[in-house]
Amino acid sequence: MNKRSCAVAVSLASLALLAACGGGSSSDTAAPPPTPVTGTISVSITDDPWHDMDSMVIRITGMDFGHSNGEIHSFDMPGGPMDVDMMQLQNGVSHALMSDIELPGGDYDWMRMRIDVGQSFMRDSGTGGHYGFRMGHGATEGLEVHEQFHVEAGAHGDYMLEYDVRRGVRHSHNGMMGDQYELHNAMHLVRMDQAGGLFGAVDPSLVDINHPACDDADGGNWMYVYPGDAEAPDDISDTESDGIPGPIATDRVEMNPGSGAHEYHFGYLPEGTYRVAFTCSGEWDEPGDDDYPSDPDGLFDFQHFSGPIEIVAGQMHQHDL
Repeated sequence: MNKRSCAVAVSLASLALLAACGGGSSSDTAAPPPTPVTGTISVSITDDPWHDMDSMVIRITGMDFGHSNGEIHSFDMPGGPMDVDMMQLQNGVSHALMSDIELPGGDYDWMRMRIDVGQSFMRDSGTGGHYGFRMGHGATEGLEVHEQFHVEAGAHGDYMLEYDVRRGVRHSHNGMMGDQYELHNAMHLVRMDQAGGLFGAVDPSLVDINHPACDDADGGNWMYVYPGDAEAPDDISDTESDGIPGPIATDRVEMNPGSGAHEYHFGYLPEGTYRVAFTCSGEWDEPGDDDYPSDPDGLFDFQHFSGPIEIVAGQMHQHDL
């Protein structure tokens, strides 16, 4: 090897050594990862029980999410329209609607399930009745919940939509048109890691078949849940002429055939304080009327109103009457 070749070899070796040691480089520090601007949520649905039908199928075609900045983010159901039988989603049973939906971070004001009302129906196997729906006032594009929720950028949240079928389905009889049923907005939204539950048994002396003030027809025994600062129970009417807020949710009290106890169950309540009220004349509480404290039929009343009950996230609290 001549002197020139030797010098080139030494220079190349020096450059390689310099590169290996990082000397002389201005880009040896890796750029920080980009700050995430989106988060993900998953949404499931459950139902407060109802006694009038054996099945209630709603066809969900997609979901919309209303950001507080006015933007609407819309998604079609990933596998095509989804049929959900609400009568199968009771006592804490739920059905997954969408998983890992990516949304811009920030506050959201509402959530909507888009409904194909023409493919939704109810069925009463006892009578053979099959009934279609139409959308009620305020629910023309689907069923909505107007409660604020937050999507944290770079994080995930699981949410539960609880649809109160008893309040959300309105029945009317329209002459030659016969029975008609409307779907109305009657949902509330719960973030699962901030929710707890409430359950318990009702003393047999309070239920309709044992209480002299109550009609013993099916469907009378119901539990109502209210915020902890409620001063009195109230019915489920849309228009409050008495200024007393109605219940957050209702649950039918049913006898457990195994134990013989009359039980109720609220599966998804945001952490906080609540009160419950029991009625054995719930069949007379009509969603379109103001039936309490002055029921025009003179038949609806409450038999019990509890003191404050503390609900802790991730726990089921037992409260017996």
